[in-house]
Amino acid sequence: MNKSSVIMKSEISLRRNLSDYNFMLVIDMDSCDTMKSQVEEQLDNLGYIKDSYKYDFKNMKSTDKDYLKKQGYISSIYYEDVMPVVIMNQDKKTVFTLLDDDHINIIKYGLGKDLKEVYEEACDIEELLDEKLDFAFDIDIGYLTDDIFEAGSLMKACVIMDLRALEYSKKIEDIKKIAKYRGYEFKKAYNSKDKSCIYQLSTTGNVIDPEYTISDMQLLINSICKKEMDERGILLNGNPEFKDEILRSVGMLRYSRVLDELEGLNKIGDLLIAIDLNIVEGYEFEKIMELVDTTSKLNLEEFKKENNSNQNIGVLRSEVIKDVLERQVRN
Repeated sequence: MNKSSVIMKSEISLRRNLSDYNFMLVIDMDSCDTMKSQVEEQLDNLGYIKDSYKYDFKNMKSTDKDYLKKQGYISSIYYEDVMPVVIMNQDKKTVFTLLDDDHINIIKYGLGKDLKEVYEEACDIEELLDEKLDFAFDIDIGYLTDDIFEAGSLMKACVIMDLRALEYSKKIEDIKKIAKYRGYEFKKAYNSKDKSCIYQLSTTGNVIDPEYTISDMQLLINSICKKEMDERGILLNGNPEFKDEILRSVGMLRYSRVLDELEGLNKIGDLLIAIDLNIVEGYEFEKIMELVDTTSKLNLEEFKKENNSNQNIGVLRSEVIKDVLERQVRN
């Protein structure tokens, strides 16, 4: 069994401001444009612009803006004044938000990866950019932002987990209590109020000691993963309905005609469980995990543009998934 079938996505966010510019609340538009060009030039030098998608709020539909906010890539409420830019590089699993609440937000994520590994990758990017951009930093306070009480690490950590078995066995409340006691937020992911087994564990407020936080969160994540995997083993051997539900999800992925994003993620999670529990064969775990990325609304919208397609997103998502699964089984 592989614990990465529990961890669907680990994400680190590092907010930074450039020392040569005023904070976002008082910056002028000419400085915004100059800084944007400066940051994008350095991102291009590091290889993050190539093969990336760029979303400029000047030219975006309100629904796409709301989606970026829902995904956690935008937090600003003054879009009309500032017009943030989001640069997404799927290959490098990195997102950069420019001119939001801070000058730049470095978001590094990994599919099925440990949080500590993703944190180290995010720090590597931050270090390279700091050499060129000179982030605002005080030796006593830490990284600076417009609110002195938030200054410090300016880090947020988040892990998306598929807790199918714990949800099935009604043990989620125990996890919530433990997470709250340890000082973390634990809730259903993607603001979902629907039936979903996908949960989000994240930091809250200002992180004082990022190294300690990452280590502490990783211990908690490992514990949750073990509980989930143990529960899956118990259900697989003692509850035929659990196995049947997993296999039904696999069937839906292979034959459904339309899937919304959350339903697709839940079904992909069930397929990863089925692979992990050896109740299906012929699928490559890493390629199935990549569907978490490739079936997002924004990526499918880009696919439509590149292929001059007017296809419904839900239908396209279903077809993309079926194509991957069919090629997996054939090979």
